[in-house]
Amino acid sequence: LLCWCREKYLQSPDIAAIKELFTLDRWRGRKSTLSWLGQLGKVAQTGSFYFWLDLISTFSMAIEIPWDFQAGGDVADNTDSTIAGKASRVGANAANKFKVIRMVRLVRLAKLYKYYSAKQSAKTTNNTSHVHTEESLDLIPPESHVGAEMTDRTTKKVIVGILIMLLGIPLLQAEEVEYLNEFSMKMAFQHRQLILDDVGGNEFEQWGFSESLLIDRTDCIDITYNGFDDGLPNDASIPSDRSMMQDLRVEELDVITISDIDLVRSMTAVFDASGRKREEALLGILLTSFVIVILGLGMVSFTKDVRNLVIVPIEHMIQLVREISENPLGKELSLKIDHTKHKDDDMETTLLIRTISKIAGLMRVGFGEAGADIIGKNLNLSNGMDTMNLLGNGRKIHSIFGFCDVRQFTDTTECLQEEVMLFVNRIAHILHSIVVQCDGAANKNIGDAFLLTWKINTNKLNGSCEDHNYSGDKALYSFVKTMIEMNRHEHFLCNFSPRALSELYERMPGYKCRIGCGLHFGWAIEGAIGSSKKIDASYISPHVNMSETLESATKEYGTSILMSEPFYNLLSPEAVSGCRKVDAMKKRESDPITSLYTYDVDLGVDFAPANRAKSKTRRRTTMLLPAQQLRPDNNRTTLDSNVGGESSSDLGDLPTIKITNNFPDIWMTDVDVVRVRSHFSNKQRQVWGSGMNAFEAGQWDVAKTYFNDVLEQSDGKDGPSRYLLGKMKQYSFSAPDSWRGYWQT
Repeated sequence: LLCWCREKYLQSPDIAAIKELFTLDRWRGRKSTLSWLGQLGKVAQTGSFYFWLDLISTFSMAIEIPWDFQAGGDVADNTDSTIAGKASRVGANAANKFKVIRMVRLVRLAKLYKYYSAKQSAKTTNNTSHVHTEESLDLIPPESHVGAEMTDRTTKKVIVGILIMLLGIPLLQAEEVEYLNEFSMKMAFQHRQLILDDVGGNEFEQWGFSESLLIDRTDCIDITYNGFDDGLPNDASIPSDRSMMQDLRVEELDVITISDIDLVRSMTAVFDASGRKREEALLGILLTSFVIVILGLGMVSFTKDVRNLVIVPIEHMIQLVREISENPLGKELSLKIDHTKHKDDDMETTLLIRTISKIAGLMRVGFGEAGADIIGKNLNLSNGMDTMNLLGNGRKIHSIFGFCDVRQFTDTTECLQEEVMLFVNRIAHILHSIVVQCDGAANKNIGDAFLLTWKINTNKLNGSCEDHNYSGDKALYSFVKTMIEMNRHEHFLCNFSPRALSELYERMPGYKCRIGCGLHFGWAIEGAIGSSKKIDASYISPHVNMSETLESATKEYGTSILMSEPFYNLLSPEAVSGCRKVDAMKKRESDPITSLYTYDVDLGVDFAPANRAKSKTRRRTTMLLPAQQLRPDNNRTTLDSNVGGESSSDLGDLPTIKITNNFPDIWMTDVDVVRVRSHFSNKQRQVWGSGMNAFEAGQWDVAKTYFNDVLEQSDGKDGPSRYLLGKMKQYSFSAPDSWRGYWQT
């Protein structure tokens, strides 16, 4: 009953899987014919190994049933008479073969004993559980799936190996007894005695026939009679073509002596056993070779199981750790989670590989680009360190720092409550997916703010934008594109419960999710900040704070993006065409003058999908670009929020945003980017440039005229014009005597 309760003991073929395998698509898509046959064997398997083992064991018991129901005495007499003849040898061989098959039952008994022992052990554990403490129970871990699989495979192969040896070894052993030699000698000896006793009749002829039969049918080379005084020769005549005793080794001579009861008369015959010895030697070689082959195959089979179940997974784990330590931020690992997600074998080694892959992903997400060295040093297999080395000297790098802040976040948090996490993570999904595709890295997520970085090799700064791979263009484009996609997916960002939406729009009617961005370029110290209890991989530098200061200033200047002059110098001419200078400042007397720039972005343009748009574009542009500037957008950013996108039970259907890195042409080919900057025409840009020149020269009355003109053309919406007009108004539109073309902050 325990056997029948075993999982998949009597499994039946999977008919549906068999039909699916025989389809034309599966046959064409096969890796190889052998792999296809292997899959067919798995789905077409009937019964388990132990089922067929028990079936053979059961049928082997048939030889124990007494099929002959005659009287016991007759059966015994018939059996004795059969054994006395030559046919008894065939019966003995057949019985041996059946006995070999019956040995299978021993394996079945061993298997039943194993189940019984496990059952008794479980009962004992349950009965004595109140005696053991919780600590003692933890010392007995449950059997692992790898151990159970190894035990099962080893048991099966040991059983098969033993059965093969039990069946094969008897076939390779020579018969030790030659019944014909002894039987013929007895006949000749008995007839010679009858001649001596003068029984009469034709005993002489019968003796001659028996002796000739002995010589002709056997390999006899010498016959000697002792104690016979009947006048007959005591040595038989042996054919001359037989071997001579002196030519044979002692091991090749088989001597048999037969005597009467009184030991007075005897007959000795010498047989040539060289043929049988050669046969035994050959069978011995075959038997040794057979055992070597069986043991070799067993060793290879056991080694293969150990390699597949233990060694190969461990090698994969070590390879994963080595790859992670060499390239902590690399995503192209030799073995990913996707490679094992369809391998549901419940093996602990498979779970460990998946866990290592997940840990690598978590470390990439948790530490970011700033923590790459920390991960690499602590996972390096060659350093031989048992403890973690998290804290130490930092590393000086040069990077673009981008700082983003969500507008009106405090009020939004009070309205959304626990749903604010969904809100922030949805914004992060859009922002980070664009930044990563533009070769940037996310560093900090500080509630309503995000710090992004683009590392730059300082050796390539003196060249063209192409030398540093258009890092400045990519950073600026990331923020511009993020604002566009947030506008397009307003419905996704603000998909909250009715209660949260009611409070949100009641406090802030017509609420739109907006961000402000600051961009700066400079040096920073990259490393781990904290203690052994908690660390953050980040950057320490006044240049990081500068990007945050620029973001804060966007609220004063009324813009969405503010850039410093060091960052502005990294931009390509195509990106610069959409920028304008809005101010200049100097922090300390020893510091250089830093100009501030913005990229004109009109967030009033409606980018909502057609199926979600409530109205047409709120604002029509009054400026048309020349046809040669607006080329067909063959590589336009593609967006699909339903098909092929990521899915999350909490965040909803995440939009998939794809960026084409055709810099710097993307500033002219991306229709969305062209639309958001088209509100500020080239004419307005020229007027603004004239006003900025007058402002820096201290001619504020002239600058006032230009800025008012720009403000009127923008229907009073241009933030930099309002800000500078307000600043100049504090000085009655007359530059102070200390004015040098910049503000001292």
